[in-house]
Amino acid sequence: MQLIRRIEISYLRSLYTAVLDHPGDMNVVFGRNDSGKSNLLRALNLFFNGETEPGRGDVEFDLDFSDIRRKAAKAAKGRQFIAIRVDFNVPLNFRRSLGKTISLKRQWNIDGDMTETPPRGMTTGSKIQLTRFLNQIDFTYVPAIKDLNVFGDLIERMYATTAESSGFEEATNTFVDAIRKQTSGLSTSLSELFSSKTRLAAPTDMGLLFRSLDFSHGEDGHSLLRQKGDGVKARHLPELLRYINENEANKKFFVWGFEEPENSLDLGAADAEAERFAIIAGRTDTQVFVTSHSPAFYLARCEKSKAAIRRIFISKQQVGADDIVHPKNAISLIDSLDDAESRMKEASLLQLPYLIRHWDELKKDRDALEEQSNKLKHQLEALKVPTLFVEGRFDKELFDEAFARAGVAKSAVNVRILEGTPSTMPELLPRLRRAGALHPDAKVLFLFDNDSAGRRAHRNLCGKIPPTTICEVSDGIGVWVLPQSAESIAFCKSHAIRPEQLFFTSEFLYPAQAAAELCVKVMGAKEAAASRNTIHETYHGALTQAGAAPLRGAEPGSVDWFFARGVPASHKEKFATAAKNLPQDQVDAVAVAAWAYLSS
Repeated sequence: MQLIRRIEISYLRSLYTAVLDHPGDMNVVFGRNDSGKSNLLRALNLFFNGETEPGRGDVEFDLDFSDIRRKAAKAAKGRQFIAIRVDFNVPLNFRRSLGKTISLKRQWNIDGDMTETPPRGMTTGSKIQLTRFLNQIDFTYVPAIKDLNVFGDLIERMYATTAESSGFEEATNTFVDAIRKQTSGLSTSLSELFSSKTRLAAPTDMGLLFRSLDFSHGEDGHSLLRQKGDGVKARHLPELLRYINENEANKKFFVWGFEEPENSLDLGAADAEAERFAIIAGRTDTQVFVTSHSPAFYLARCEKSKAAIRRIFISKQQVGADDIVHPKNAISLIDSLDDAESRMKEASLLQLPYLIRHWDELKKDRDALEEQSNKLKHQLEALKVPTLFVEGRFDKELFDEAFARAGVAKSAVNVRILEGTPSTMPELLPRLRRAGALHPDAKVLFLFDNDSAGRRAHRNLCGKIPPTTICEVSDGIGVWVLPQSAESIAFCKSHAIRPEQLFFTSEFLYPAQAAAELCVKVMGAKEAAASRNTIHETYHGALTQAGAAPLRGAEPGSVDWFFARGVPASHKEKFATAAKNLPQDQVDAVAVAAWAYLSS
């Protein structure tokens, strides 16, 4: 959210004149110590909340007025005042009365009185709408020193937002009643002493009671505020403030002024915190201003939120030999690292650009290593899962879907591709490495097509002619060829095709007539008719001329035509997609048998 579009500050502490144009969703403010970084946030706090420091109250003019301006005003007998002007991008629901942008100037004189200057020519109705708009903005200032009072203030606000629910009021009354019961003897004595009913009551301001609330942190249940380090405590503040914002019924727009959120954080935590702030700033209701000395916040980014991040440098303003204040504007943008280097060189802060450059390089290296590590972790986790190895990608899709229909969770079984049928162990091992290797704690099943290559692979791995059931090679490793369907058995018997001559792939698991008709549809009538002269190479070489003749003459779309040829390689993808609408009973039966082995 870019609610604030311009800030103009005059004569507040070290900021003699400071103008920030077009701040982003998240604005990271850098500068030397005592340059005025915090004064930018104090200016916003003064504009929105009427005080420069949280809880301090009205302006202390002697403290808050610019020393440079004081000397110039005395010399020229000029006026002494502090002025802050904020220009807003007006939200859609206020634009009819206020326009797309609006500016408001607030000025404090030497007596601390504030005058307000809205745009000229505003009607009474527009002024009322402006007040309503401003009342919906919540500016929260979190100082650099995050003591118990900072937490107390936020917890008290948390109570105020939570107390609006009726359920909370009921729970509070129950709590007070329980204490009354435990102290009933005291109440009775006091009533008798003063001859009037006396009993324990809830505080008039329950917020004061809630200031002492704490957080139980970690499995040890330690006190967050009294036992945990400053870094752990500091990281709770943005979440606590975000919760308050989300539950404040009367506020719609949120502006954060956060000093040095990286204080007490290690490098990794600072990096994570910067990303968290970028995520929050990417919301449509929050604009963030943070002061920082950290490369992590200069490099803050988050692909999740796409927040517009501006980097701002505050320079210490001083009166030069020409009696002119330098620089004229205390604020400059350093969105590019070259600009940052130039500005920080002037302020003798070259260490920070150096660290930023190297931090960015190290962060990229770390992110690459982390990505590689995560991939390896996923691979290791996947290896612990039972695995079904199949020959091709269409087989994988087929059995992935079959396992899902059988109620097997996707995370419970892997279906991996061997990229063809290995005929020897030396050929199998490199394919296993490419497909994901093996894990001693997870069962593995190799499922091959029931053709000459698949049966040869089965024989080489298992040492025997393929039976109809799964053959266990060793503990946890099984080998199986596709079990032949009843229709395929009938086809082989009809044409005197012996088991060692069989050609049977996963496409034959569908009802034969429906699959044959679908194959013709996928190929097209012309190509299907041309296929009459060709049968599968296994049958072409194994059968006699008399035995092969009926297969060559089979009508396209018939069961014999389909079993004698199979689905052409060029049409397998289209067939696999269309076959999802065919009955899946035989496919599912194979998947259930495979899962029974893998999960046993």
